[in-house]
Amino acid sequence: MHMSQIPQAPEVRPAPLGSIRTGLGDGCIAHFHPELYQLVLRRDGYEEKVELGFSGSRLLERLMREPGEVVARDELLSHAWSDRVVGQGSLNQQIYTLRQVLGDEKRREIIQTLPRRGYMLNPQYASRTPPPKAEPTQAPEPPKAISLDEILPPARRQRPLDWIAMATPLLLIVLTLAAALHLFSQQPRLAREETSVGNKHFIYLDADHDRLRQLRERTAELSVRLGALSTAAMNFTLSRHAGFYEIACSDADGATRLLVVHQDRLAALDIGQLRSCLP
Repeated sequence: MHMSQIPQAPEVRPAPLGSIRTGLGDGCIAHFHPELYQLVLRRDGYEEKVELGFSGSRLLERLMREPGEVVARDELLSHAWSDRVVGQGSLNQQIYTLRQVLGDEKRREIIQTLPRRGYMLNPQYASRTPPPKAEPTQAPEPPKAISLDEILPPARRQRPLDWIAMATPLLLIVLTLAAALHLFSQQPRLAREETSVGNKHFIYLDADHDRLRQLRERTAELSVRLGALSTAAMNFTLSRHAGFYEIACSDADGATRLLVVHQDRLAALDIGQLRSCLP
């Protein structure tokens, strides 16, 4: 998770979805911007921007949709990881990370756990930003009378260059498609390395070759532990984004589970958490 502290200054930023009174002290308030995947912590004239990542932002967005509403674990899993299948361990890790950011990991009063029901965002700490008031609309003007000559102009009224005006929209479409293809071709490709140990296959992904080498070095011990979890053939895909490691575990039938862990807790993963990644 990446944090940066800067003096508070005017900045072009969309309105927050809502605000959360944190447990960090000094009157710290967290403003949630789901479209930026960010929490902005404000206190004493300073800001800290916290990158939540896609899944963490989707999880908090669902909880903030209606503070005080109990949201089932299965609904949070399908909302935050709509494009993949993950285990309960991924949800537990994201809830723990959000509590850390909000200074709530010990008291657990902001994000509350309701046994056998799910999680709830405490409305005493969280509030949504009210939607902007609608501007009053003016009554439409009555339709203007149109003469028959305006509807049916003489045939000779057409000018020789009218075909240019007709062709202009088509030309704009062609240019737009060409620009889109050019931008797509310029997108950076992920650097990739693969290795196999017995019937275990490991894939390492990163946008930068230097960071890819660091990813392999920092997850070397983790790869050994993953390979020892099962005697069956397995594929493991490891990547790192916004301070979190993502490990996708797939079996021979293609079933996949995802484990997400903060970079500071990588070495603290126990065997139970690792086994939750196995399909």
